[in-house]
Amino acid sequence: MTTHHEEAAPDWRFPLAVARLHHVGRRRLRLLLQHAAGHHVTSKDAFAAFIEASAGELKMTVSAADVERAWTEAVRLNTACERRGWHLWVMGTPTYPPELARLHDPPALLFVHGPADLAVRPRVAIVGTREPSPWGDATARACAEAAVDAGATVVSGLAWGIDTAAHTAAVGRQGRTWAMLPSSLDIIYPSSNTALADRIVHHGGALVSEYPPGTHPHATFFVERDRLQAALSDAVIVIETGLKGGTMHTVRFARELGVPVHVTFPDGAEPGPGGRADQLPEAQQGTWTLLQQGARRLAAAGVGDLVRSLRR
Repeated sequence: MTTHHEEAAPDWRFPLAVARLHHVGRRRLRLLLQHAAGHHVTSKDAFAAFIEASAGELKMTVSAADVERAWTEAVRLNTACERRGWHLWVMGTPTYPPELARLHDPPALLFVHGPADLAVRPRVAIVGTREPSPWGDATARACAEAAVDAGATVVSGLAWGIDTAAHTAAVGRQGRTWAMLPSSLDIIYPSSNTALADRIVHHGGALVSEYPPGTHPHATFFVERDRLQAALSDAVIVIETGLKGGTMHTVRFARELGVPVHVTFPDGAEPGPGGRADQLPEAQQGTWTLLQQGARRLAAAGVGDLVRSLRR
């Protein structure tokens, strides 16, 4: 029996079970969770009754065996989450970040390791190439340090290069940083950043994934991760990037959502007459192009002012 000194362990069996049903993708999962608003489903029988009542409207065929399997897997996942200290952001509940609802295809639920306090703002994404120049690496670190010094949470993707520099600098400054993963929480990618992921959580940050345990990274997951970076941030700072790649996906999503995009660029490195991007090192061709398209230029010394402006 739970006393007034204890809190009952969160029960995510219902949303997990819905997610484990065959032929339920993000769209159907969102619809089923919307149908469940106000329902308190805490048993397999109640889950089966809910699915039976909803299947016709959503044009689903769900067998009793599928319901049994989904509920069994959900019980196992719920226990695993509790054991590992993970929690869920579930669409339609107070724990779900409202910013994600702006996306064209928002995730219905996400797995989170770490506090990830949604009330703590602002959040600033610091992103860029996996192969930065020494200037880019140093600038990413300086921007992350300035952001946490001003009270912001640094958001990035735990990838090699700029992401790693930003996360490392943030935790080195005893600051908060959130890592959006292209894999599940139990399969850190790249594996060389496993220790960094542990440090992120230890310092009050969080790891966020929309994939259930045991999910390895896939090409499409990186783009899906990029949309989360943009949606959960109040501003995006691009350090260095080529003309293609994940950073440009993050920029595209940010623009679609109205999230301001800022770009760093080394003084005196502008291309010669004509200002062609192909005159620059590959890691700066994308940032130069973004500047020509109207992105705001920013130096590390201005990050603190940016963070303070986001609070107004």
